[in-house]
Amino acid sequence: MELRPLGFGGIFDRAVTLYIKNFVAFVAIVMVMIVPLAISQYAIDLASQPQYDAMIWIFEHPGATPSRIPTVFDSRESVIALIATFLISALLAPFVMNAVAVGVARVYRGRPVEFRACYETVLRRWKQILGVVGMEILVLLGWYVATVVVLVLGALAIVAIARAIAPLGILLGTIGILTGLALMLFTLAPIALSLQFAMYAAVIEERGVAESLHLGFTRIFNHIEFWRAVLFAIAAGVIMFGASTMFSLAAILLGVMHLTWLEDVVQTIPSAVITPFGIVLLAIYYFDVRIRNEAYDLEVGLERLTAPQPA
Repeated sequence: MELRPLGFGGIFDRAVTLYIKNFVAFVAIVMVMIVPLAISQYAIDLASQPQYDAMIWIFEHPGATPSRIPTVFDSRESVIALIATFLISALLAPFVMNAVAVGVARVYRGRPVEFRACYETVLRRWKQILGVVGMEILVLLGWYVATVVVLVLGALAIVAIARAIAPLGILLGTIGILTGLALMLFTLAPIALSLQFAMYAAVIEERGVAESLHLGFTRIFNHIEFWRAVLFAIAAGVIMFGASTMFSLAAILLGVMHLTWLEDVVQTIPSAVITPFGIVLLAIYYFDVRIRNEAYDLEVGLERLTAPQPA
C-alpha cells in the first residue's frame, strides 16, 4: 500500500478500507481484551440489578422517596469485578493497541495481518510498554493536578469579582466555564494522542521509554500538527461515541428488564466491532504524521518491523 500524506477524509477512508479487508484478524486481536472485559462486566451488571429495580420503583411511585438507593459497591463481588475491569483495561489495552498498529504496519508493507506475528512483535517490547504505561500515569496525574489548580484559582477569582460586581461575576462565570471546558479539551486530547504515539514509538520504532515520550510529544506539540491533532481527536471521538451510544441505551433497557446475559451481549458485540476500528484509525493517523516528516525512515523502519523473524 502506498505511503503518502492523507487528509482527514483520506485517513478515515483508509481506516474503513483496511478494517473491512482485515475485519476478522483485527477483531481477533482485540478479543484478547474484550472477552475478559465481558466476563467482568457481566458480574458488574448482575450487581447493578438492585439499582435498576430502585429506578423502576421510583418511576412507579412518583413523589415517594426510597429509604436507600443501592449501589454497585454494596457487594464484594461487584467491587472485585470493578477492580478486575480496571486492571484488564490498564494492562491489556497497551498490548492490544500496539498489536493492531503492528497489523496496520504489516498491511502497509503488503503482508497479511496475522494474530501470532502481531503479538510476537509486541511481546518482545513488553518492558518498554510497561515503562511507557508508568510514565503515562505520571503525565496524566500531573495534568489532572495542574488542571484542578487552574480551575480552582479561576473559580476563586470569579467568586471574588461576583461579590463586588454581581453582573460582571455572572458573565465571567459563564466565560470561565466555557474556557475551562476548552482548556480541558485542548490539553487532554493532544496529550492523550502524544502518549499513544509514545507507545507506538516504543514498539514500532523500537525506541527506549524516554525517547518514545520525547518523540510522542514533539510529533503532536508543534505549530504544524497541534491543531490538526485536536480536530482529529474531536472527529474520531464523535464517531466512536455516536456508534456506541445506541448500543449503550439498548443495554440499559435490557438491564431494567433483568435480561443481564443479553445486556452483556449487546455491550460486548459493538465493543468487539467498534474498538478495533478506533485503534486502526488511530494507527493510520500515527503513520500519516510520520509520513509527512520522515517518509524514508518510515519505509525502512516498517520493512524491518514486518520482516519475518528467524525461528
